[in-house]
Amino acid sequence: MRSYIIKRLLYSVIIAWGIMTVTFVLLRLGPTSPVDRYILNIAARGQDVESVRQAIEARYGLDKPVIEQYFTYMGNLLQGNWGWSFSTSQTVGDLIASHWIYSFQLILLATIFAIVLGVGLGMLAAVKQNTKIDYAASIFSFIGISIPGFWLGLMLIMVFAVYLGWFKTYYDTSYPIWSLENIKQLLLPVLALGIGELAGYLRYTRSAMLDNLRKDFVTTARAKGLPEKTVIGKHVLRNAVLPLVTIIMFDLGSVVFGGAYLTEIVFGIPGLGQVSFNAIFANDYAVVVAVTLIGTFLVLFINLATDLIYTYLDPRIRYD
Repeated sequence: MRSYIIKRLLYSVIIAWGIMTVTFVLLRLGPTSPVDRYILNIAARGQDVESVRQAIEARYGLDKPVIEQYFTYMGNLLQGNWGWSFSTSQTVGDLIASHWIYSFQLILLATIFAIVLGVGLGMLAAVKQNTKIDYAASIFSFIGISIPGFWLGLMLIMVFAVYLGWFKTYYDTSYPIWSLENIKQLLLPVLALGIGELAGYLRYTRSAMLDNLRKDFVTTARAKGLPEKTVIGKHVLRNAVLPLVTIIMFDLGSVVFGGAYLTEIVFGIPGLGQVSFNAIFANDYAVVVAVTLIGTFLVLFINLATDLIYTYLDPRIRYD
């Protein structure tokens, strides 16, 4: 197991390095530069644009060949220097340190919301198969999977913030991060991000539960006189968990890289998604590369964690 983990970690480093390299090169090959935002202000004041551009590019090494910029960046990165953010005038490390908590909180709350309700409703729908509860759950799961998260977020803002006035139309950063007021204003973003995941978990849980309810070991357990709660909770759910872990963990990767970013943009949450969005339009190379690298490592770590959880849930699985 130890050799397997070490091998996977090495593969993860290689994959992350490859993605970072491609991102770095593609950004440098673009027609624009981080210096452009300064040039616009200087041109408006009638100053010599070209001389200022050359001075800024020389200071930050942007006038050098791409390959030289790449090795300089790699050397700084290995020393813990993520670079300089032109759009915010601060180091990338400080920028990420002040914004990652917003993304983490949103993803954490949305994931808990989706797993608890999704698995719970899926179990209920399976136990109450072919009843009104089952039909209602199936309709909800179909609608929840079909609705785009960003559109749902816009509709939630329009109804509950604009028309009803129950929530603010903007994200207030003045509240302490784990305060009740802050968690309350995250209710709509959590719904927008979590509804789709909840619907998926409901559907997968129902399917896995129904598949196991038809197995012979369930019939045997009931024949022994075990309570129905014990049959469902100890025998059926335990065997249905393994495929659910796969879905939940891989969905978590998509939430980190996609859903949370869009949700932050829609609701104005100053997390890494919003930071990355602003950096792309500001041609802020270092920020885009850093956020991409962090997202890559998170997805790779989630994949490794999924494999390790497998060995705990199913002793038959070994990676030796």
